[in-house]
Amino acid sequence: MFTSQNFISLIVKGDQKKFRQLMELTSDDLLCFAIGFLKNKEVAEEIVSDVYVKIWNNRSQLESILNLKSYLFICVRNGCLSYLRKIKNEKIISIDSISEFQFVQVEGSESDLIEKEKIEQIYAAIETLPCKCKMAFTLAKINGLKYKEIAEVLGVTEKTVNNHLVLAVKKITELLNISKKDNVKNSPFKQASLF
Repeated sequence: MFTSQNFISLIVKGDQKKFRQLMELTSDDLLCFAIGFLKNKEVAEEIVSDVYVKIWNNRSQLESILNLKSYLFICVRNGCLSYLRKIKNEKIISIDSISEFQFVQVEGSESDLIEKEKIEQIYAAIETLPCKCKMAFTLAKINGLKYKEIAEVLGVTEKTVNNHLVLAVKKITELLNISKKDNVKNSPFKQASLF
């Protein structure tokens, strides 16, 4: 919806209602992504807010952006890296130098059939993933980005994204003792809406 050219054109023309819709549709995902980098909700909120202000102030350039969703994540990533560069007093911090990324747990509805204990096991397994693997997993399974979009955000190839996700699934299933013989419909991943 928010990626349609008509929607973007209205924002470029100054439609504040459409811009608010964009914020409502994307802010939770962007905030979780920023928290993953910073582990600080208040700073993450500030960075996401700054991204929206910059986008609104430079909205005339939006029509030249090919993929608004990945662009928003890239802006947040860059904001997080700038913040980390500033507090660590380093000239260069890139996504490759990030060694930790926190997986932000998502809340399910009360009608979820999965046990709380199983969810905690899944989250614990996700936390054991290497940093970039965890980022790719989060972007794919929580934020719903496509491989191409994830590749743009992480600055890697789609093949690398695929490798990260294959590794994530393999490692998580091993840690949870899920075999290929297990009934896929009853898999805790399906129940947790992660796969």
